[in-house]
Amino acid sequence: MLPSIAQHAKSHNILPDKKLGQNFLFDLSLCDKIAKTAGNIRDKIVLEVGPGPAGLSRSILACSPKKLIAIEKDPRCIGLLEEVRKYFPQLEIMNADALRVRLSTIGPNKLIIIANLPYNIGTELLFRWLDEAQYIESLTLMLQKEVVDRICANPGSKTYGKLSIMCQLMCDVTKEFDVSPAAFYPPPKVTSSIVHMAPKPERPSQDIIDTIRNITSQAFNQRRKMLKSSLKGLAPDIDTLLLNCDINPHNRAENLSLDDYVKIAKAILV
Repeated sequence: MLPSIAQHAKSHNILPDKKLGQNFLFDLSLCDKIAKTAGNIRDKIVLEVGPGPAGLSRSILACSPKKLIAIEKDPRCIGLLEEVRKYFPQLEIMNADALRVRLSTIGPNKLIIIANLPYNIGTELLFRWLDEAQYIESLTLMLQKEVVDRICANPGSKTYGKLSIMCQLMCDVTKEFDVSPAAFYPPPKVTSSIVHMAPKPERPSQDIIDTIRNITSQAFNQRRKMLKSSLKGLAPDIDTLLLNCDINPHNRAENLSLDDYVKIAKAILV
């Protein structure tokens, strides 16, 4: 029988490493709740990034996936994960940097991603995964609350921006629940949240995705400017292009809906 999550980590002398953005979850009931938020994962291929002391891994494995692929960069955690594998042979361990692992190399099956992402690479990882959304069935992620709020933000809000648009362009997004800093060791200075993301079955072409990425970068880097100024240079006559899309050139980036950005991208590509 496996010891408790905390006891197991202690037996391997594993303490959270600030350089790796580690904050460990020792609350098995919370880990169970996160795993169940992902839905039915029985006989599915699940990917976890940064399992650390394997608290969330245990909860995922208890849901009987066909396989759990755990990508762990920290070599200190590999021995602990190998002990977990003795009880759950469907656990596959990759001692690797998740930023260097492409989903296309993992296998032909679509992945269910469940992870408590390190704060220092969470957003970067998410953007990379969105580029490979065709390999993903769903994502259930723990991130900083302010990041999840940005992912799920609506037009007109202060948190609405490039992250909101790119995530909602590719996925249906749902904020599930907040997680108190007290749930972690050591407690972070910020609240975390769980977000569930399901890639849309029909997504825009890669040209439109790339163009919207460029438009939103330019628009939100100058979000206090009117679109006629912030998007200047994207077309010979940006005012006319916007008007042809039924968009007021005097609006600002946060006033536009996802559909508006799709319209602009299509007009630029014509």
